[in-house]
Amino acid sequence: MTVIDPPLNRRRFQATLASTAVGAAFFPQTLRAKDGAPGSGLRNDGAPDGFVGPMVGHVSDTEAVLWARPPAPGRWELEVFEAESDRRVERAVAVSAPQNDLCVNWRIDGLKPATDYRYMVSAGRDVTIAADDLRFRTAPDPAEPSRSTWAFGSCADLDPSTLWTQIAERDAEALVLLGDTPYIDSTNLNTARDRHRAFLSVPELAALVRHTPTWGAWDDHDFGQNDSDGRLPGKENTRQALVEYRANREYGGDAGGIYTKFRRGPAEVFLLDTRWFSQTGPSPVDSSQPTLLGAEQWAWLKDGLKKSTAPFKFIACGMIWDDKENRESDDWGTYTHERTALFDFLGEETISGVVLIGGDIHCSRLLKYETTEQVGYPIYQMIVSPIHGRTIPSLNVPHPNLVRGEAVPHVWLHVTVDSTASPPALQAEWVQRDGREMWSLKCNADDLTSA
Repeated sequence: MTVIDPPLNRRRFQATLASTAVGAAFFPQTLRAKDGAPGSGLRNDGAPDGFVGPMVGHVSDTEAVLWARPPAPGRWELEVFEAESDRRVERAVAVSAPQNDLCVNWRIDGLKPATDYRYMVSAGRDVTIAADDLRFRTAPDPAEPSRSTWAFGSCADLDPSTLWTQIAERDAEALVLLGDTPYIDSTNLNTARDRHRAFLSVPELAALVRHTPTWGAWDDHDFGQNDSDGRLPGKENTRQALVEYRANREYGGDAGGIYTKFRRGPAEVFLLDTRWFSQTGPSPVDSSQPTLLGAEQWAWLKDGLKKSTAPFKFIACGMIWDDKENRESDDWGTYTHERTALFDFLGEETISGVVLIGGDIHCSRLLKYETTEQVGYPIYQMIVSPIHGRTIPSLNVPHPNLVRGEAVPHVWLHVTVDSTASPPALQAEWVQRDGREMWSLKCNADDLTSA
């Protein structure tokens, strides 16, 4: 990490918040009016009209990825400051270009664990985007006891929603978008870009992601079509759009896909791609059956689970981990050979702390699989859907391992993990936007350990 002097003191930072301007070198018109004034062409934070973001993406204990989509090509500079001292600790430059739909990512490393940072974005001397909510906090040192809170959700529309505000009010430190976020239902590249841009412009979501680390995967509707699999023509276009409009640390491997993993405190999330590889070849666990994850992602998942030291390991994806019991085939019930192989692997390698998370079905459910003989402990599945208001009660089907389930609109999952407790504790709460009482799960690391 490069330390750059002089530091930005608080007086200079507050002055930057108060007055910026956009020069004609970057935009076709010269805008010299006071920030946010009617007709100025500027937002209150100094950004020009049409600017999407900024957004905080992947954040670990030592690194961060930040994202924005300016309205025109140009060089854009990110500056990062320690919040407590106002000392500038890093500066990075990215170029907004048409081939990436003008999206830019800045990658910063060498940060300190559990530390608050502020950031600002500028283009030359004439435009500076700065506000009190442009901030993020790095994850705790994985070796130290800590507490972290997470928000998971799936199936979101482009309408304004106070659900995103509720996530901020409940102090979620990280947001994981499980898919159908947003609905695209096309493999046309321009259509996918337009829908992602509109989604990240939803006012309440845009406010949330300015300071909350955010990761994203896809399900069928943002992959391309309802109930679609890896044989879908044009999937490379929706992948390009997702890569452009998210700020994950990585997007799959050499064979494609968008899977990624990240850790914050006592929990590590393995965010799977259950679309790109599905039905594209034989399964790596049974060559007589079609694959869901593909050989490369399967090897990546096993290696990551074996190496993980997190007390809790969330394996998350857009689809559910059992059978939807309808005419569609996009569920783990269609690929029971890979789910069985995963459970066998957990038991053989005595991997503890695994919890499954899914979405998609416009119902919220909690299941407890009786896997003690196979894995060494029961496996919980937490399903959270939808963020929007359309439910599908017929998919809240009976299941021998179902603990709770209901078709409730506007729901997200609030998860707290705490390794300062002994043993480390997990609490998951299904939260309804309008205050309807739902349910929660409480367990600890000992409950999820091989006997």
